[in-house]
Amino acid sequence: MPPETRSRARAESRAQSRPAGSSQYLEHESSSESSSESESDSDDASDFEDESPAVVRSPSKLAYLIDHLPVSTQNAVRDAFKEPPRIALQKCRLINDTYAFQMTELVTRSIRIRASGDGTSQLSCSCGHDDEPCEHLLWLLDQIVKQTVYDQDAAKPLKMTNRGFPREMGDPFQNIARHHLDLLADGIHCQVVTPDSEYDNELDPYRAEEARELLSSVCGPAPEDYRPDIFTRPSTGKKVLKRHDLDRTVFRMLLDNHQFFHYFRSLCHPTDPINDPFRKLSQRVDHVLRDLDASTTTSATLANAVPSREIPRDVVWAATHILGAVRLIKNELYARDRPLQPAEAISAARSLVHILDAVVSRNRDVHPGADRRSRNLYLSLVGDRDQDFVIGVLSLLPEAASQFLNNLEAILDQIGVHGAPAGYAARFRALLDRLRASSRGSGLKRSVQGQGTERKSKRMK
Repeated sequence: MPPETRSRARAESRAQSRPAGSSQYLEHESSSESSSESESDSDDASDFEDESPAVVRSPSKLAYLIDHLPVSTQNAVRDAFKEPPRIALQKCRLINDTYAFQMTELVTRSIRIRASGDGTSQLSCSCGHDDEPCEHLLWLLDQIVKQTVYDQDAAKPLKMTNRGFPREMGDPFQNIARHHLDLLADGIHCQVVTPDSEYDNELDPYRAEEARELLSSVCGPAPEDYRPDIFTRPSTGKKVLKRHDLDRTVFRMLLDNHQFFHYFRSLCHPTDPINDPFRKLSQRVDHVLRDLDASTTTSATLANAVPSREIPRDVVWAATHILGAVRLIKNELYARDRPLQPAEAISAARSLVHILDAVVSRNRDVHPGADRRSRNLYLSLVGDRDQDFVIGVLSLLPEAASQFLNNLEAILDQIGVHGAPAGYAARFRALLDRLRASSRGSGLKRSVQGQGTERKSKRMK
């Protein structure tokens, strides 16, 4: 972007941050100084307050006398030094009689998706281009659609509307309300803040988990085995720089700096854990189940709480997400621009087995409901549903699924105890027969048994 454009963008951003108009936008300012200089910065600020108003101190710690300048220029200097732009110098050169410096400036934007009385979301961006969807709005809505639309045929294009989102998305606000913001935030690698947490600097567990995935992809161990001394009970502390521990320092930087996190992630291989779509969908299901379990213990509290715009975290909501995750796993197997690698196939199979095991283990009523399928997750997806939940997709991955044969045998035993439609049980047995044949024919060792699920086998009577 040309310098004058960036200057104008920055001026607009500053104008929006003033009391007259900025209450409608989120503001997030980050210091360009390292935490190791935080104490000296505080001292400098105190010194500045004691100095004459005619003297200002710059980010480089130099003092400038400005009382001889026009008032407008004095204000511009004070503003620039008080809230310095987030600039990164890239390169410089000598061109004939000109020294040229190239830099980039990070300009914060804020997008609002607001519900309205007529059921149509109001979309706005702090860039001020309201006559048509701006590039920021188009980018964000595309990210949201990727995470929230489960029913779309991956082989067919979406139909874009003139408001910047596809018709298949429906109303953007209602789409997010059905999905839930915390689940969406996981998928788009964004932190959720609340009025209570925004300024508490509390640890985001999912960001910590993804930071572990990033670091383990460089250092070698599986994420679950990497630096348990850091990640078993992760904590932040005030200082970013951790002396004599580079891993802990980088972990802290990944939590502290969103740009660094996304830059690090952009460098990772498509098959690294942070970019593994099957692992991410398995994590989504885990999040859904945690929310479902939590809703059973907090229902009395929530009954007296302020009503939420988001739909309840009940069995119907959880089943929708789980079916959607299985559908997205299937889409990832089909809609590919390169062949499926063995490690990717095993990751897909592991995620599917984990999802099936989690559902089968929840054969219980979690809250009141109109019928038993709306109260019991297992009955909703397996027990009262004669379809191919999970096993239909597993049948597409016979060699990879055979790595989890023992787990699947134990799950089928448990289904026999709970009860299931005869057709589903028969198809499950046929799948196991096929996996046994595949395992013998390929000579694959079942070296990953037990990852994701561990059960004691029980034979059906």
